[in-house]
Amino acid sequence: MATHLAIFRQQKAIDQILHGEKTIEMRFGLTRQMPYQSAKRGDQIFLKSAHGSIIGQVEIENVLYYDNLTPEMIANIRREYGKDAAVADDYWQKKSKSRYATLIFLRNPERFIVPLKSPKKDRRPWAEIKTK
Repeated sequence: MATHLAIFRQQKAIDQILHGEKTIEMRFGLTRQMPYQSAKRGDQIFLKSAHGSIIGQVEIENVLYYDNLTPEMIANIRREYGKDAAVADDYWQKKSKSRYATLIFLRNPERFIVPLKSPKKDRRPWAEIKTK
């Protein structure tokens, strides 16, 4: 089991996860980048806003990976999973040229009583955390 750190541009997405309103996290990209092929069932994800602390965690229930995406495939993903991903309409426009996607099904969200400091200092939106 691995531990991941997911960075979110908007606090709203983290709040939606912690309240059970967002049960799928989607990460699209032009290249194969984390969490593509690194997130697995049973892994933990720490939740951090871009300019804040780690305020919670969630467990990965399942993961789907897509490659060689076409606009039709992205439209199908939107139809099937868009509601559970709780993303705005403009998100789909921004991701329309993506070639890879990772869909992460979430369960057991937990807000921390005391936020944690992040060991990550770079700008990557996802990182695997090495635990002892």
